Amino acid sequence: MSTAAAVPLIVIAVTHSVLGEHVIIRPLLAAPGWSVRLARPWADRLLRVIWHLLSVAWAGLAVLLLGASVPVVTGVVCLLTGAAIFACAPGHLSWPFFATAGLLALAAGGALPDAALWAGVVLAVVTALVAAGFHVAWAAGSRAGATRVLPTRRGTHEPTVRPPVVATLAAAVALSAYVGVVVALVLGAAGAGWRVLGVVVLVVLLARVVGDGRYVGILKRVRGTRFAHADDRWWTPAVGLLAAGAAASLALAA
Repeated sequence: MSTAAAVPLIVIAVTHSVLGEHVIIRPLLAAPGWSVRLARPWADRLLRVIWHLLSVAWAGLAVLLLGASVPVVTGVVCLLTGAAIFACAPGHLSWPFFATAGLLALAAGGALPDAALWAGVVLAVVTALVAAGFHVAWAAGSRAGATRVLPTRRGTHEPTVRPPVVATLAAAVALSAYVGVVVALVLGAAGAGWRVLGVVVLVVLLARVVGDGRYVGILKRVRGTRFAHADDRWWTPAVGLLAAGAAASLALAA
């Protein structure tokens, strides 16, 4: 009976995406007369991906009826949803929440092996070291890649702040300290203090992902600037990767 129930769900999911794309989505996006409060290209991409993500959710229900693990299917659907939303609208508020829910669901289902956690740690450490190297280069006077790393006011390229050399070097030190904490945790450093440091690092990084409500993070209000685009596409996701690496190191140390 479960298989019989799963079949129509799969049929509905496929039909919804195939016919919906041709009958509803493409004609709607080709029509010049409709508008929303969002930028039209951004809204077009978001509308299309959400339409097809509904099909993904129905397919996930069908897989559950066929006997798959609830946490694993939930995790996969959440990760696919977060990845799709990030790909089409990186400034959207929901992708970090879907990604977090997906990873936690996979962990609850025992589908995050140590190899995956180690891979996350290695990727996060490499990212932190590269970022630290850039900060040292900027402190030394290099301008490579520096045009999109400082928040700017709307309608201008003028940075909201020009950090002194010591602040830039402090950022490099903080990134290096992040590497030290993560490596110490995965190598089994003794003492509860390392876990406390790991939790503190994780909380700070998650706070940066959420943002200050104005210039940085997923809650920023100043959008449309070069920095805001770079923050949506690169900087906030990179901080999210560092947070994932910290969480993975804590999991490996548990």
